[in-house]
Amino acid sequence: MVSQFLEHVDRPIKKITKVDVTEFFDHLRSMTSERTQRRLSNVHINGYVMALKRFSKFLFHMHSIDLTVEHLSYLKVDTPEKQILSLQQIKSLFDACDNTKFGMRDKVMLALYYSCGLRRSEAIQVEIRDIDFTNNILFVRNGKGGKQRYVPFTDSTHQILTQYIDVGRKRLNRRNRLRNTLLIGKNGDRLKPQALQLRLNTLCKKAEIKQKVGLHTLRHSIATHLLMQDMSIYKISEFLGHSSLESTQIYTHIVENIGNKI
Repeated sequence: MVSQFLEHVDRPIKKITKVDVTEFFDHLRSMTSERTQRRLSNVHINGYVMALKRFSKFLFHMHSIDLTVEHLSYLKVDTPEKQILSLQQIKSLFDACDNTKFGMRDKVMLALYYSCGLRRSEAIQVEIRDIDFTNNILFVRNGKGGKQRYVPFTDSTHQILTQYIDVGRKRLNRRNRLRNTLLIGKNGDRLKPQALQLRLNTLCKKAEIKQKVGLHTLRHSIATHLLMQDMSIYKISEFLGHSSLESTQIYTHIVENIGNKI
């Protein structure tokens, strides 16, 4: 996005003016999307606003160059407000998990939906063979639209998965029904989303989280947190398995609304 801006203004960064910035966004509003054959949406344009604001911050701190973007504001986006948990609330959910076989499984549930940002159906289909513990990579075998992707995970998630597979899952799967399915119930059967939602409700109660929290709330939360930590929106889009960057750009609107509350 920044490269498109620089290519459009076609002048040294130090000579870019407020007029250049304004003219570029006028140009964006007149553009037609190749994918939809319609004018660029406010969500799409907001992605450029965020990119230039971050670029301006980088230039000032690293090179003492003041790129004039203070006048830029995010365009109004009429979308249903997504529920987002704070980092402290996420920590409280993990802390609410005990060391029983169910608590170990609860941590895996949180790791898959929050730390790995999986969709509801993606997490319940994860198999042990999909986890590369050597490289900390999770293979999403059947994502939305049948698409596959690889999702990196942290050392903390590695530890959570290992403890569950080595201890908790063995206690749950005494009948040895499903040898490869990761998330299983007390009788060794594959868990359903409704059962996971009930477990999440229990954790929220323990963590004293009053708002309504769904499994997808965890995915929305990690996307927002990564964006607030300045991860590239392109990388976040790839991480979430979005087919369109515009789906990811919704989170720029959320970040603008919540500021630094998280």
